[in-house]
Amino acid sequence: MRKRFVAALLMGMALMMAGCGNAIPEMTDEQLQEVGEYTAMLLLSHDVNYRSRLVDVETLNLEEADKTPEAEVPEEPPVPEETPAPENVGMDPTEDTPVVDLTGDDNGGQIAMSLEEVLGLPEQMTLVYTGYEIADSYPQDASGEEYFTVDAEAGNRLLVLRFTLQNLGEGTETADTIGKSLRVRVSVNGISANSLTTLLEDDLTLYHEELNPGESREAVILAEYEAMSLLDVASVEINVKNDDKNATILLQ
Repeated sequence: MRKRFVAALLMGMALMMAGCGNAIPEMTDEQLQEVGEYTAMLLLSHDVNYRSRLVDVETLNLEEADKTPEAEVPEEPPVPEETPAPENVGMDPTEDTPVVDLTGDDNGGQIAMSLEEVLGLPEQMTLVYTGYEIADSYPQDASGEEYFTVDAEAGNRLLVLRFTLQNLGEGTETADTIGKSLRVRVSVNGISANSLTTLLEDDLTLYHEELNPGESREAVILAEYEAMSLLDVASVEINVKNDDKNATILLQ
């Protein structure tokens, strides 16, 4: 089919050339085919309804770019809306509103009690402070019959606090502080010192005695200070702790 079309074109060209008085040169089949293809392309180029398949590369790139979908722009995360802080609910603070301190007491959770309660004395027994004395040793009038005495170190003196135990009950009661976790501190003019632990029979921190109804006994607590600290005793305070029990007594 293609060869016939080419031949027809050649015949047309031959007739045109014959009219011009020119001779048709002899050509091979390959040459005839090339001339025919060229002639066909030449004729088709003047056809307004024909569009060549040879497309300009730059034009093609521009067309492809127009068809390429635009790069997706990531959506910005929504901005969270700020929630207004809730208004204070309850009573407005006024001068009449009571303030309750729930942080605990000043003694590390210990319960303040009387001296008798902290020492674990029976309810029928009372303990009364009767005074103090300053000495270099205790007992001061110790004889050969005394089993134990306490002597102050050089430059120090003993502060002896005296108490009276009395049984107000109708039966025999026992005052026993042995085996308890007692911690006793004595303060003189604001200067504190731990009490001495002794083997004295009347040492209140290690005491064990039975008292008949109405009977009274003497007991002491000893502390050691520098001699200069006891020259002028203006105040004496004692603090006794037993586990979660606590008692602070201003003696004078």
